[in-house]
Order: sequence, then structure tokens, then C-alpha cells
Amino acid sequence: MRFNIKKLLERAEEDYEAAWVESRELLKLEGRYFRLKPLGRSNEIMNFIEEVRKTLVEMGFEEVVLPVIVDESEVRKEYGPEATIILDRVFYLAGLPRPDVGLSKEDAERIKELVPSFNEFEKLREILRKYKKRKIEADDLVETMVNELSLQEEDATRIIDTVFHAFKNLTPVPSPLTLRSHMTALWFPVLSAIYKYKWKELPVQLFTVGQKFRREQKIDPTHLYSSYTASFVIMTEEISLEDGKSIVQEFLGRLGFSKAEFRLKKATSKYYAPQTEFEVFIQHPETSEWIEVGDCGFYSPVSLAKYDIDVPVFNAGFGIERFVMIRTGETDVRRLTYPYFYRRDIYSDEEIAEGICYAEKPETELGEEIMNSIISVAEEHMHADAPCKFTAWKGKIDRGELTVTVFEEEKGVKLLGPAALNVICIHEGNILGLPPSEVRGTVTKLRYLDGVAALFARKVEKEILEEGKREVSMKVRMAKKPSDVNIYLSEQVRRYISSKNKRIDIRGPVFISLAASLNDS
Repeated sequence: MRFNIKKLLERAEEDYEAAWVESRELLKLEGRYFRLKPLGRSNEIMNFIEEVRKTLVEMGFEEVVLPVIVDESEVRKEYGPEATIILDRVFYLAGLPRPDVGLSKEDAERIKELVPSFNEFEKLREILRKYKKRKIEADDLVETMVNELSLQEEDATRIIDTVFHAFKNLTPVPSPLTLRSHMTALWFPVLSAIYKYKWKELPVQLFTVGQKFRREQKIDPTHLYSSYTASFVIMTEEISLEDGKSIVQEFLGRLGFSKAEFRLKKATSKYYAPQTEFEVFIQHPETSEWIEVGDCGFYSPVSLAKYDIDVPVFNAGFGIERFVMIRTGETDVRRLTYPYFYRRDIYSDEEIAEGICYAEKPETELGEEIMNSIISVAEEHMHADAPCKFTAWKGKIDRGELTVTVFEEEKGVKLLGPAALNVICIHEGNILGLPPSEVRGTVTKLRYLDGVAALFARKVEKEILEEGKREVSMKVRMAKKPSDVNIYLSEQVRRYISSKNKRIDIRGPVFISLAASLNDS
């Protein structure tokens, strides 16, 4: 069911609250219409984060969580004279003030026009006073009006929107709080607390993985406002820069990046000690460009002293997305991180393959067992001369004895047709069903036979186990389209294939017959 967008928007423009209330009628509230498709897929950035976390734990680091919000005063303590330049790149937080909303005679008259039966003006004044004093949270205001004033939700919202215009004219008030732009801004106070209160004995070896936020001048192929960072620190009495670089090299090597370059920064950040800050570069496989993936060095003893830390601290930080770009060959961090915004028409064969699956699959252990038995027996007897019949699965269930068979009645043919074992492949953007001896491109684990077996096993579950039927059967002769062999292509994949004038060629003689019957035991 699709909505009439034009009609909805016109109605909302005319009367938003009425449109909102009426929109409920467009939705099904009862009945079972949808079942999740087997389309699960993890995100490659998150996958790499898991790999990084596991690696650092195995190396001996302990994971901690650092605050996301940091007061600008911390940045000034750490960066010294450089702080103003650094703060130019941070996002400051601001908040809306609570308006001083009165209830004039004109306001009361307007409310009566909107809700003629309303008379609880003193209660409304009290609610507004409590809201001003922050005794009522902003997201609870409408609910409070509904509960205490016996208003409909849409009427409460309409009163706020059309009567109390002060809510619309609020200007954010800035604060000294910022979103972290460097993990370093949090490491200093965290290490200070650990050292001061002896939360841990030296050496302290900690890491964190999380997002940082920077007010970049623009979003481009190498810059985002937010990105993930893996950062670790080592606080101990005896450690050299050579030790730190060696640890970084081990970390990179474990992740598969053994060929890295360390370049000494000529202009060292003030929170690092002079001439101890190194940038880490790895070569991109597609462009051959050396990409900066990290930064490491000794924290400045001057900055540490401001936090009452009198031992060396080695720090290293790495951009997660930069690593993943190198791993995948991607050249645009925007496409990597937000493909739904930036990848309009670029799909590799591997990505197309991820949008293909079986449309139906068994949902119970019994169904899985039936599916696998069908596949096994059909493969074992695929060359048997017809007419022939083989029992794929037999066993007792609650209502009797269930028997599943694979058979072929037509004389002069085999149990399975020549295309039954065809495999789904993606080659140069085309989706093909090919014999095992001819596969090419990206080869999936999807076969015609397996798809039919999965479909029939689900049919047994639904019609015999759930609906109470005693017999079901299915025949697949000549496959002419993906659905004939239970292959599901996502709408995104279909649109892409069509837009690029590529082929979906999943067809061929399958010739498989299946039956299931339930007999009294």
C-alpha cells in the first residue's frame, strides 16, 4: 500500500493536526502481512571497529568509554596558545531558553476558538509556570497538558503552535560545552583522575573507539563532520618514543597494514612534546596516494603538569574510515560512510550479490531438516531415470507421520533437469544462473535446487504444520524468472540492473517435483 503524498501534504498544509490524526487510517493495525527477509548485513566500518577492539585487547590494552561532551576550558589547558585555533574547528553546544509564556485575555479567547469546551485556564497557567521553572521537561509538556487538562493530543499541540508564539521565536543560547574534536581532550582529565586516585597502578594501557566531531570547512572525499577514531594511551615511568612507534607498528601489522610510513611533523601540536609527533601514512591501493591514517607521539610534560601527571604518556590515534577506505579501495569517505546519499549508481558485483537471497526459507528446525534432506537426496539421485520416486524425509510429528518425497513421473528424463544445480553469479553487473562448470565473476552460494528446497520446506511448515493440511506438492519445470526458483532480488538491485541495461538471466530446465503427505500414525 502506497500513500498519496500530494494529498497528504496538501491536507497537512491546510490543517496539520487534522492530517496527522487522519493519517492513522492509512495504516494496517491488525493482521499479519509482513515477515522479515533474510537480508541481514553488518556495516563494514563497524566490522573494522570490532577488529580494532579485539586487536587492542589482545595486545594488552583495556577499553574505556570517554565522554562525548567536553568543556572548552579543557582544550585551553591542553593546547595552550594554540587553543583558539583548535577551538575554531569544534562544534559548540547551545540550548533553547524556556520562554516566559503568559496567558493573556486574547490567548484565552484564541484557545476557546480552537477548543470551545476548554475552561481549565488556571491549570494551564500553572503548567506553563512549571515549564518555565524546568519542573516539566520539554518532551513531557504536551503529555502533561493532555493528562491534566483533559485535552486531545492534537488540540494540545495546536494550542502550543498557534497561540503561544514565543515557542517559535526562541534563539539558541551558546555554552562553553563542545563536542569532542580530539580524543586527547578527554584523555588528559581521564588519566589525571586515574593517576590522582590510583584507580590503576602503572603502567596504564587504555584505548577507546568512538566518534569525533569537527567543523570542517567543507564535506569532501576526505572530510566529514563526524568520523570514528581509535585512540590508545600508555602512561608509565619508563617508555621511549621508539617503544611507542614499535607498538604502533605491531598494531598496524596485526590489522594487515605492515607497510606504513612514519613522518615527523615539522609543526608539533602543543599538547605533544616538541619533535615527538609523528603522522602515520598507508598507501591507497587504487590511487597509490599515501593516506594519513593516524597520529602519535608523547604528550607534552607541560600539558600533563596542568593535570598533576608527572610521568610520560604516549598516545596514538587512528581514523577508522581511512583504514576501511584503503581496505576496500574506496576513494570517497562520503560514499563509504553514507552510501545512501552519495552512491547513486556505483555497485560492484559483490555489492549486487549482497542484495540477492532466497525469498522464502524455513523458520523451524524441522523445516531446515526437510530442506537439507531434499537437497541431499535430490543430488544423490539426480541422474536416476524417470519415472522414479525417492523419500527425502520421513518422521513422526504431532498429528501423524510426515513423508516428503522427490519424484519425476515423465518417462525418458532424469530426476532433475540440467539446470537444477545452476549457481547464481554476478558478472560485470549481470545476474546469471550458470552451471557449476561455467561460473564466473562473483559466485554466490545460491543454487536453483536449494532455492526450490527452501521454498517447499516453508510450504510444508505453513500448509501442513500451521494450517492443518494433509498434503502439499510443488512442481518446478522450466524456470523463466528468479521467483521460479525462489530467488529474491532487492528493489535497489533491480533498479540498478535496469538503469545500467544489464541482464537478469535466471532460467533453465529445473524439472523437480516435490510432495509431502501426513498420514495417521
